[in-house]
Amino acid sequence: MFLLSTIRMSFSNLRANAMRTFLTMLGVIIGITSILALLTIGQGVTDSVIDQLAGLGGNRATVSLEDTTVKQGFTDEDLKRFASLEGVSGVAPQLSSYRTITLLPELTQSNYDSPYTTSRRVMGVNDFYFSTYTKNAKILSGRSISTDDVTHRTNVCVLGYDFWQKHYGNYSPVGEMLMVNNTPCTIIGVMDKLVGIDVSGNNAVIVPYTTAVQTFAMGLPESFDVVINSGDDTDDVIARIEGLCAQLLNTSKNSTYSVVNQEEVLDMVLTITDLVLGMLAGIAVIALVVGGIGIMNMMLVTVSERTAEIGLRKALGARPAVILLQFLIEAVIISLFGGIIGVALGVAASYIASLLIGYTFSFNPVTAMLALLFSLGVGVLFGLLPARRAAKMNPIEALRSS
Repeated sequence: MFLLSTIRMSFSNLRANAMRTFLTMLGVIIGITSILALLTIGQGVTDSVIDQLAGLGGNRATVSLEDTTVKQGFTDEDLKRFASLEGVSGVAPQLSSYRTITLLPELTQSNYDSPYTTSRRVMGVNDFYFSTYTKNAKILSGRSISTDDVTHRTNVCVLGYDFWQKHYGNYSPVGEMLMVNNTPCTIIGVMDKLVGIDVSGNNAVIVPYTTAVQTFAMGLPESFDVVINSGDDTDDVIARIEGLCAQLLNTSKNSTYSVVNQEEVLDMVLTITDLVLGMLAGIAVIALVVGGIGIMNMMLVTVSERTAEIGLRKALGARPAVILLQFLIEAVIISLFGGIIGVALGVAASYIASLLIGYTFSFNPVTAMLALLFSLGVGVLFGLLPARRAAKMNPIEALRSS
């Protein structure tokens, strides 16, 4: 009952100076909003990066030639040897170069009435690119590049979503032809829009990589990705890949090649993200500390204004602990309500940012609870000094100064 009456009195005192209370609370609101928004946005961006890397087809390693004249690129036989390694699900070579694309009215029902020539990206991939490597590479119409297309170096192509929309609209050109470097190429499919990290195929004409090498003179692939089976020891598989690289290049030095594990890249991204978030959260904590100083200043002013009240209550027998508790409760109420409003605004700000930026909204109730507890701690810490000053006030001097 005593505690309840003290809380009621604290609310009454804060309402009597509503504008001052709100302005004091504003510092806490800004601090908590900043902390929660930054942490939530950071977690959402991190989750999006992880999801997008996972969407590229599981745990991957990128094999690349470095400074070497031993090999000009990886042959089809080399790629098959890598694909046959224990623990490897498949390999995905990618060639990319700009080539002349010509749409002919007599060969296609495109958006053009006369021959249209443009320079567009031509990508050389294999069947694994569609089946496992890129989970986002869905086919809207027709089919994807098959093993037979790669083996027989057929002149077929799949259109990227943006390329198809720009040159064909909603019309499906499957079965028709276009010219790549004056070579007729049959359109076998249209790909859905890629999202995430690897979106280079959206505005490209995609062909079998063997056709890209032989027909379109794009050279042998100097790098390719290896998808590692889930459940296999990644380090062991990487060691086998490096061993085969050393064998193919006839060297024991890895300066002529590189094998970069996706997990290492992810760890580096997460480390950088944590450092940036830590720095930003530190700045937000400074804002919250400033808000706490505002609470302390307001409470010191309040103690000075209520000197007569404090002296009268002490003269009537109020113990110092009671006086201290009342002023401390007022500081806690300011920080608590400021924290609640800050949490609500922080969640709203991070959700709006997720819609604008396009990352995954990831709200963690634990983070919100910790932010709220932190704001309470600020209220107690910065409200303690004014409360102690009021509790130690001499009643006779307090009544005399009034």
